[in-house]
Amino acid sequence: MDSTFTLLDLGWQAYFQQQLSLDDLESNRIARICSQQENRFELVGEFGFFTLENHPDLPRMVVGDWVITDNDHGFLRLLESRSNFENIASNIDTVFLMCALNEDFNINVIKRYLALTHEAQADAVVVLTKADTCEEAAEKRAQVEKLDPLLIVETVNALDAKSLRCLSPLLKKGKTIALLGAVGSGKSALINTLMTPTEDGKAQTMIGESGVLKILPSGAILLDTPFMRELQLTEFDGSAIADFADLIALAKQCRFSDCRHDGEPGCAIKNAVMNDRLDAQRAANFLLLHNEDDSDQVTRSKPQEKFYRSAQSDVRARKHSSAE
Repeated sequence: MDSTFTLLDLGWQAYFQQQLSLDDLESNRIARICSQQENRFELVGEFGFFTLENHPDLPRMVVGDWVITDNDHGFLRLLESRSNFENIASNIDTVFLMCALNEDFNINVIKRYLALTHEAQADAVVVLTKADTCEEAAEKRAQVEKLDPLLIVETVNALDAKSLRCLSPLLKKGKTIALLGAVGSGKSALINTLMTPTEDGKAQTMIGESGVLKILPSGAILLDTPFMRELQLTEFDGSAIADFADLIALAKQCRFSDCRHDGEPGCAIKNAVMNDRLDAQRAANFLLLHNEDDSDQVTRSKPQEKFYRSAQSDVRARKHSSAE
């Protein structure tokens, strides 16, 4: 494990430099938190790695924070962060918002991830994956671009390094990036491809034992905590309620009060799709939001795909029967 890093390697920027005192520059040490355990933090700086015991007197800190210590690694103070996902991670420059170009494509979910990223004061880039399998990639990309004329939107095949060259301007040395997206959006595939050694032999470098922070071959820093990977949109915000008010009312007509709209008898939403009173894709988008608070991570995206395919199959079967 390489323990020799410059502050610039670790993501140091002028914003943090401006917070330093003369004593900090002459006598103290600067370090970044690279992993967090229940009772301790692991930090890294120009002098290598060290740990800091967590205790009630410390401020609330997360992976990505910069701290000032004395020469004996005693905590002095926490520097103000540029961006912050509360209780999860800080000082992320750019967030790649991942969305697959398949049945899981959902413009409302992208809107909400954008709002979450802007609230954290990080830059957002929408990365639409599985473009190689989608015939409507250009149309779906246009939908996302309409959200904000300044928003960067890229369509990629996360398994193809050449396809990811469009992201190169965002992967500059010392820039910290993170990924957000639902299960199946291609986060793991993108990470694996970005970490592949380049033709000149440059490979990713793990910062610390946990591997939460990694320096990619480009020099960018990937912040990949389990909490960021698992972060889901768990609440119906005001816009979602407005968008699906009619479906929320319709769901109350289901035979069972706890209907998941996933094949149960007497499902009012599925019946509405079968009778051409409700668009199948819109119903599937509602189902994705409806199940975002499920404790089983896998089921957060799979029911939507299952519902959509089932509804479409029922509609086709009914139309075929009518034609005969």
